[in-house]
Amino acid sequence: MSKLSSMIVRVSPRQGGPPTAGAGVTLLSCLRVGLATTINVLANAVTLGYYIWLEGRVRRGSFLNWGRHYRYKPKPFKKPKTEQQIIEYVNGSARLRVCGSGHSFNSGIVSEQTLMSLDDYRGCVRYDPELKQMTVRGGTRIREVVRLLRAKELAFPALPSHDAQSIAGVLSTDVHGTSSCTKRGFISESVVRLRLVDGRGETHECGPSDDLFKAAVGGIGAVGVITEVVVQGVDRFDVEQRVEGRRLSEVERNLDRLVEKHDHLSLYIFPFSDICQVNIWERTTEPRSRLGRQREFLNISIDVLLAAWFGGLVAYMRWLDKERLRAITAIVRGAEVLSSLVLESNRAFNRTLYHLHQELEFSVPFDEALPTCRRFIDLYEKMYEKERVPFTLIEVRFTPAGHDRTLIGPGGDRRCAWIDLICNDSRGVKSYYAAAEDVINDPEEAVNQIGARRHLGKWCEGLDRAEMARLYGPKFDKFLELVKHHDPQQKFANEFTRRLFDP
Repeated sequence: MSKLSSMIVRVSPRQGGPPTAGAGVTLLSCLRVGLATTINVLANAVTLGYYIWLEGRVRRGSFLNWGRHYRYKPKPFKKPKTEQQIIEYVNGSARLRVCGSGHSFNSGIVSEQTLMSLDDYRGCVRYDPELKQMTVRGGTRIREVVRLLRAKELAFPALPSHDAQSIAGVLSTDVHGTSSCTKRGFISESVVRLRLVDGRGETHECGPSDDLFKAAVGGIGAVGVITEVVVQGVDRFDVEQRVEGRRLSEVERNLDRLVEKHDHLSLYIFPFSDICQVNIWERTTEPRSRLGRQREFLNISIDVLLAAWFGGLVAYMRWLDKERLRAITAIVRGAEVLSSLVLESNRAFNRTLYHLHQELEFSVPFDEALPTCRRFIDLYEKMYEKERVPFTLIEVRFTPAGHDRTLIGPGGDRRCAWIDLICNDSRGVKSYYAAAEDVINDPEEAVNQIGARRHLGKWCEGLDRAEMARLYGPKFDKFLELVKHHDPQQKFANEFTRRLFDP
C-alpha cells in the first residue's frame, strides 16, 4: 500500500460513504483529490495503460473500493475458477456478495460474510460466427469483452463511459451509454441470454423475455450470481468525436433536434456558467486520427487533472461565480480543439481514467432534462453562498424509449435523460447530496412528481423501499416475488439491499 493511500481517510462501510464531518471543502480534502488523481494518471502512463491505481481490489485480505471509502476484511474471500465452485460457495455461505472492479459509489459492494470476486472466472466460453454471438464468463471486464469482440471484427453498438466493470456488474446495475432516440443505449440490449446461480445453488438460463432475466438486469445481484452472458456483436465501426461549446439556453431550445441529429451525444453543464459543453460521437468511414490513442489519453489526462486540481482550487478559494468562471469558456474551447478525433468506437466511448469523485445519478423523462438540471444548479449555487461545497458539474446522457429488459432499472420503458451530479470527492460532498436527495424525495418538488429514478450503482443514501415501490409499482412487486423465490434465505442481501427491498 502506498504512503498516499495510508494517508487517505477511510470510513467504515456501515457509515455509508466518504468522510464528511464539518461543513465545506478543506484544503486537505482538495489535495487528496488532486494527488490521488495524479497518481492514477502517472501509474497508468508508466504501465502503458495496464495498471489503474483507482480501482477496487482485495489486497492482503482487505477489500478497498475504487474511491477508497469502503474498506473491510471479508471473511472469507473467494475467487472461484469454475461455475461449480460458485455453486459451492453460494451453498456454503449464509451471506454472500460479489465484487468486480469495485467501481461503485455505495455500500452495495459490502458483504456481511463471504465476498466473492469473479476475476478468475473470465474469458470467452464459445463463439458463434454465423450469429456473431459470443458467450463470456461473468467476471470478464468490459474492456476484455471489447478485445474479444474486436478479434472477431465485432463491437458493442453502445458502451458506458467506464470500461473496468465486469459484464456481470454492468448488467446488475443495467448500465447505459448515451444515444439518440432510435439507437440502443444499454449493454443489456446487446445480451441474448444469461446464466446465473441463484440463492438455492441452482443454475438458470434465461432470455430477455423471461422475468428472471429482467430481475437480474438492474437487480444489483439480489436474485443470483450472473455466471455467463451471451453477447450479440455488431460489425466494428469508427466514430468521430468532437466537442462544441454552446449557450445553455440554445441547447435547451434545440435539445430534441440535437439528440435526433447525432448518433451519440451528452452534455456537461457547469454552475455559475452559461456555457454548455456538447459532446458528440458520430459514426464515420473517415480514416482514424494519427496517434489517436495517445492523443485521447492526453485529452483524458488533462480533463481529469483539471477537474481535480483546478476544480478543487476554485471551490476552496471560493472563486465560483459568474465573473471568475469565464475560465470555463476557455476550457471548453480548448476541448473543442483537443477532442476532435476519429477513433474506434470503444476508444471513443470508454475511458479508463477518472479523477477522484462521487456521483449521484438519476433518470427523468426526456422533456424534463434541462429544467431538472437548472433545479440542481440553482440548489448548488444557493448552497455555495453559505458554505464551500465541492466543485461539481452535471453530466447529461440520453437513452431511447422502449427499454423492456429490466424490472427496476431506472431507464425502463420511457425515453430518458440521465442527470449525473458529479462532485469532486472533497469534504462536504455529503451536504450537497443530502440536499439534492431532499429535492428528489420531496412530494412538493417537480423532480419528485416526474418520477426521478436513482441509479442503484451510485450514491443513493436517501432511497428506501417505499420510494422504490412508488417509482416502479407492480414491477417492483414482481421483482420482490422473484427475489423471495430465488433467494429465500436472503443469502445475497446486505444492509444496502435490505433498505431498498425489505419492508
